Amino acid sequence: MIFEQETIAFQILDVLFLDQGNTKTYNSNRNFDALSFRFEADTIIEAGGKETEITDNSICYFPSDVNYTRIAKKDKVIVIHFKTFNYHSNDIEYFHPTDFEKYAALFREILYCWNKKDISYKHDSSALLNTIFSELYKDNRPTHDSHLKIYPSIQYIEANCLKKDFSLQAAAEKSLMSEPYFRKLFKKEFNISPKKYVINFRMKYAASLIIAGYFTLQEIAEMCGYDDYKHFSVEFKKNIGVSPSKYTYNYDK
Repeated sequence: MIFEQETIAFQILDVLFLDQGNTKTYNSNRNFDALSFRFEADTIIEAGGKETEITDNSICYFPSDVNYTRIAKKDKVIVIHFKTFNYHSNDIEYFHPTDFEKYAALFREILYCWNKKDISYKHDSSALLNTIFSELYKDNRPTHDSHLKIYPSIQYIEANCLKKDFSLQAAAEKSLMSEPYFRKLFKKEFNISPKKYVINFRMKYAASLIIAGYFTLQEIAEMCGYDDYKHFSVEFKKNIGVSPSKYTYNYDK
């Protein structure tokens, strides 16, 4: 989930305030991300065959290229539109923060900053969005004892998972435990298998390299630990949603 990312590379495109009611909208082929805070809401989001009820003081993340229908009896919301370069989800993500007043204040501040249009408003707004991401990360980051047990392995994964000879067995050994037990603790802690975590890590890095534009796709595959470009391409499309050759973000207002 987006709050699990310690660093997010993004470009803010717009910040809007919406106050709507008795409306039904279908959103498709959006080529930008959106993060919103709902001050008042009686809203249903339909996506992927599921319905989710959105209520007051909730935060929603809508990734690019994910289609959904919004049915709102009431929807009073501040929404931030932005491009994300090193994270992509295929699912809409929802948060119900305990300290919702903190987030309400941050969203009001970024809206004010964006609309005021001072000389440095884009930098200031980016700093505020970084603060929102930082608070989400701190408020949602797991702090269980199991995290402490596998911390050496997590450090090893993040330092070595781009190498072609990387192995989960070597990672597990850093925490002095067997690979099956490590996998069990890791999934309990992060709600994702370590193998999937590694793939996600590699694909986010690959996406950032593609955006940078300095390397060929074959070089990027090798830099992410893949000898076989076809295997890399399949994993990239499965994770990001498009093939490496088609990966790009555009935004037309």
